[in-house]
Amino acid sequence: MNTLQQAKKLIENYCKHYGIKPIELKRNSRQYPHKLLITKDKHVNTATMRMALGYFIFMHFPIRIKEVADIVGYQDHSCISSQRKTIQNYLETNDEFFMPYYEVLITLAQELDISTEYKRIYTNVASFMRYESDTEFAEQIKYYENA
Repeated sequence: MNTLQQAKKLIENYCKHYGIKPIELKRNSRQYPHKLLITKDKHVNTATMRMALGYFIFMHFPIRIKEVADIVGYQDHSCISSQRKTIQNYLETNDEFFMPYYEVLITLAQELDISTEYKRIYTNVASFMRYESDTEFAEQIKYYENA
């Protein structure tokens, strides 16, 4: 199972690959107001980096969504929650802007032996059953948010 230390090392290596410091991923209007950092050799879109990191870590690490948001540089977990479907669409359509960032992330994760065997399952659908059904069983089912 992947650990928080592996996630932090992945973020560190990912930022090193793009020539930025991990603190520069943080979105703060006063200190780091830009989502595009211009280095000597290239332009780096930190918003896309955060999206890729947040999605990958959320899907493959047993870490609460709030902790993922903190280490990736978001103010709170709402960005990760609201961007899930968008990122899934980027992955399904092979988005030409997003995929280079995500492919670098996958390569770095493989170098660190981060397992992608397990994937978080989440649902926005509550179970629905007939009134006459065995409600005792349904009451025993527990849904854990941010588990």
